[in-house]
Amino acid sequence: MPPQEPEPTELHVCHRCLVRLDASAGGVDLPRRLKETLSAHGLAGSTVVIPSGCLGYCPMGRVSVLVLPGSGTGAHVQLIDPEKDGEDLAEHLARLPSPTALP
Repeated sequence: MPPQEPEPTELHVCHRCLVRLDASAGGVDLPRRLKETLSAHGLAGSTVVIPSGCLGYCPMGRVSVLVLPGSGTGAHVQLIDPEKDGEDLAEHLARLPSPTALP
């Protein structure tokens, strides 16, 4: 039996953070921009962006993203700058250990 591909890393983006942003930050458009940035960094196949409800972190001028690695361990909240269009999130994901294929 061939090994299974690892599950993608889930990125749950707090909708409440998005709507609280200043209109100039383009908050509600951030998930699309995140997907584009992740794709440009070669992470589109290993991540999925999912809108979520409130994550309990309410940073001023930032957006909370719950990172659920495909390995199933190491879930954490990452605060990102919406003006960076996900560049800071892509850099963070690149530093995470890469999941291995399941037997």
